[in-house]
Amino acid sequence: MKINPPAPPTTPLATAPKASAAAAAGADAAERAKEAALKSAARVRVMPNPAANGEFDAERVAAIREDIRAGRYQINPEGIADGLLASVRDLIDSKPTP
Repeated sequence: MKINPPAPPTTPLATAPKASAAAAAGADAAERAKEAALKSAARVRVMPNPAANGEFDAERVAAIREDIRAGRYQINPEGIADGLLASVRDLIDSKPTP
């Protein structure tokens, strides 16, 4: 699977010319939202790197790659959904209370 690089950031509303008080209020709101997003991003936990812990299994990756190439790889959407829901529950439970 190839992952494309992220899109370049768009020009913030705060740098656009202000035509009216409504535009100024919108720019202020956008700036506050941007600051809130940056504060939230600073609190995001970093996922551990399995390769750094010696948990990377190159043979398993090669076997999965070959199964995908040959059309034998089966996806279990229920298992994926269960795992995602469990991750979200863990994140919600570990959220610090203000």
